[in-house]
Amino acid sequence: MKDAHARTRESKRHSGECPSQGEKVPTYQELLDEALDETFPASDPISPTAAMHASHRVESARDEVDWALRPGGHRPVASAARDGVISPALAQEALDRLKPLLEAAITDPEVCGTGALAVVMLQPGCAHANPNHGLEEAILLEHGFGNRDAWDADYIGYARAKARLSWIAGEDSRIAQTRPHLMHAGDTLLDGGVNLEGLVVGVSGAHPWYDEAFALSLAAMLRSLAIREHARMKEAGASEVPSAIAAMDAPQVSSPAT
Repeated sequence: MKDAHARTRESKRHSGECPSQGEKVPTYQELLDEALDETFPASDPISPTAAMHASHRVESARDEVDWALRPGGHRPVASAARDGVISPALAQEALDRLKPLLEAAITDPEVCGTGALAVVMLQPGCAHANPNHGLEEAILLEHGFGNRDAWDADYIGYARAKARLSWIAGEDSRIAQTRPHLMHAGDTLLDGGVNLEGLVVGVSGAHPWYDEAFALSLAAMLRSLAIREHARMKEAGASEVPSAIAAMDAPQVSSPAT
């Protein structure tokens, strides 16, 4: 319901009595108030609790299945703003090129008895010693394979922990654990994180030796794509790394839906 002031202004506009051009159109606040009034009538108040169940599968008469966003399932990453050859787009391409391998792995109980697989890739060169650059800021990409609702553990959390240890130690998580005197409270005791020349990837869900193999494959693919981008820069006559590289010209890789 519009207040008296808003009704008076609207009446003047309709009658043509407005002397100035600015008065002939509604103000931003008037339009906003009207939108809110029509969106949330008193008889149909919003439900704040609806946001508490954003990850649940919902069925309705309008849509047979209405999938809501899963918190953290496909989030933007702060490290995307860092200039360099490696970008979130390049990390996504590396993952897409290896998706057939990873998707096949979760169906093979000899490789992955959980039916789940999580991947975490970090931005190389982030200074983990700097308190302003924590793990969250270093994450390039996170991805989960399999039915997330059926996961029996937090595999994304495990993959993050493996990547964190490899990131801080500067080597694979398996190797870092051979020097327990250098480990700290909270460090993972799980294998499956790799550090390939600064390219850090953590994988969780399969047997540890396969986790490490998949992580190494992803890191190697990302390194190869970086080499490709480097070659393209030189072919284009560049004398230095551009300030913004998003690998937007990278070929689209088709892969089965997860």
